[in-house]
Amino acid sequence: MQLLIHITNHEDTVNPIMEKLLEEGFHGATIVDCEGMLNAINQDSVDAPSIFGGLRKFVNPDRQTNKMILLVLKDEEVSHAIEVIHGIAGTLKLPNTGILFTVPITRWEGVAKD
Repeated sequence: MQLLIHITNHEDTVNPIMEKLLEEGFHGATIVDCEGMLNAINQDSVDAPSIFGGLRKFVNPDRQTNKMILLVLKDEEVSHAIEVIHGIAGTLKLPNTGILFTVPITRWEGVAKD
């Protein structure tokens, strides 16, 4: 089993990804709001924010949080799920397109093991 994690700041891709995953037979995905390190430092720092962080907030003050999709998969399902994400989000090789990775799961509860 593996945990697939996809983090994006393109919120408009999240629902289409979830719908396509469901259509392809994947179940149990979770979406979590998250925040990148630079954004968190600029908001929570007692020091004055860096010039770049300050400019970023000025240019885009209503920027929403990032979205993280979590999905537990059998090893043989990982490639197909990644293809689904690429089909909606495009390549993640370009800057500012998000990240995707998997981590092995050695123990789980509450997930069907068939």
